Amino acid sequence: MSLTLETPAQARPSYPAEAIDFIQTLVPQGAKVLDLAAGTGIMTALLVNKGLDVVAVEPVDEMRAKLSADLPAARALKGTSWEIPVPDGSQEAVIVAQAFHWFDDIKSLREIHRVLKPNGYLILIWNMESRSSPWVAKLRDVYELYDGNAPQYRKGKWKDVFEIPETAELYRVPIQHQWFKNETLATKDKVMKRVFSKSYMAILPEETKKSVADKMETILVPDNGFITNDQGFVRYPHDTEVAYIQKI
Repeated sequence: MSLTLETPAQARPSYPAEAIDFIQTLVPQGAKVLDLAAGTGIMTALLVNKGLDVVAVEPVDEMRAKLSADLPAARALKGTSWEIPVPDGSQEAVIVAQAFHWFDDIKSLREIHRVLKPNGYLILIWNMESRSSPWVAKLRDVYELYDGNAPQYRKGKWKDVFEIPETAELYRVPIQHQWFKNETLATKDKVMKRVFSKSYMAILPEETKKSVADKMETILVPDNGFITNDQGFVRYPHDTEVAYIQKI
């Protein structure tokens, strides 16, 4: 199984409307916000559609180029969590979708603090496949064996940086949380692509990918609750967390 650049955006679910509506309650109408580690723009598009003034920051040239092509209404700049190319105090919010666990350090929190306006928000959001479904739980038991030491949202280590003393000098701790249900429809093929779009799965040898795919085929059956409708779609449940903290 091979993956193209477009696969993550095609395979991964979007974010529930309720979560985006909640984010909008934290910032003024038409506010300047920054989508950090924006990828190809899944979150960027939702923010633009809400009428926010969005700048997207993404280090990978190919992803940034696709974002610019798809979303001309958003400025796309090259940068990282350590070097964000916008002026001091220029943003009402910095939003990080599905990525903060890759740069959950105090250096990033300092740089985000620099670009936020007084009382601005750092907002983190993740989708996670829900173990409330038997087939999803069994699927996760298979592929999560391969994540090794890679940073993962589900492991919760990203929370540690919000416990250190310096963070309390920059932000109003503790960090706050809201959770939302996010049920999408997916075909078996899309479920498979979702799994193999994960960074640690994408780099596996082809032989290992085939072995995992074979195991997944034995799980994606009606006995495990994987029941498709007449069009071949199944309900694919996710939990969405929004974590947010305000600049002092």
